[in-house]
Amino acid sequence: MSQKKERKTDEEKQQIVLDLVMMDDAMFEAMCEEPKVLEEMIQTILGNSKLRIKEETVVAQKSIRNLKGRSIRMDAYFEGMEDEVFNIEIQRSNNCNHVKRVRYNASVITANNSEPGDKFEDVQELCVIYISEKDIFHYGRTIYHVQSTIQENGQVIDNGLKEIYVNTEVKDGSKISDLMDMFHKKELDEIDKGRFPNTYKKFHSLKHDKEEVEKMCDKIERYAKKEAIISSIVSYDDCGLDKAEIIKKIMERFDLSQKDALLYYDEVFVTQ
Repeated sequence: MSQKKERKTDEEKQQIVLDLVMMDDAMFEAMCEEPKVLEEMIQTILGNSKLRIKEETVVAQKSIRNLKGRSIRMDAYFEGMEDEVFNIEIQRSNNCNHVKRVRYNASVITANNSEPGDKFEDVQELCVIYISEKDIFHYGRTIYHVQSTIQENGQVIDNGLKEIYVNTEVKDGSKISDLMDMFHKKELDEIDKGRFPNTYKKFHSLKHDKEEVEKMCDKIERYAKKEAIISSIVSYDDCGLDKAEIIKKIMERFDLSQKDALLYYDEVFVTQ
């Protein structure tokens, strides 16, 4: 006789959600489902309070493939009113090549958004905002803007790609730093509400609205399964299994389609 799954009480569910911060994948995904939060975020990071986004284009956890079938999974994807594409990525881990991850994701997004016959001048502007827990460049700044330059004279070349790296580690008293501070808070206060009203409203709802708490618990379970899958992929790779064998094993173990199994595999290996 199979053992019944133990159900959590409402109090246990709420406590799990109350312990989450925006730097946690499940909470960040839920926050990114609200366009006004994303709009407030990029207005702050880009220093432009007039920036507006196309709400209908917002997708949290969007997956796309390159021409060879390798995939990327974006934390938040949306478009601005000026035909600019935005990708926000969040990264707690410090054991990957952050800059090459951004480069790879940007190339896949650009190719995916292009059609046969498009002229190069019609390629959409792309802004990748990479939020990390640590100051990955170690220069003591909250935000870094990275662009192509001519080495001989330092002239900036506008190739349509903006790379912006923001971290939660450095505290410099700026509004961007205030925004990053909220990524590690379990509860937001009245000061946060005054500075970032849309972020506060969504965060408070996710923490204290019963229906939202239920949805958050579902997300947490999904992320727990994801972590188990990723851990298994790494373990199988350490044991010397090749890609085909790993894909087959995780499909069987976690009841995944081949498409989903490939997505998880690529997430582990493609941008390390």
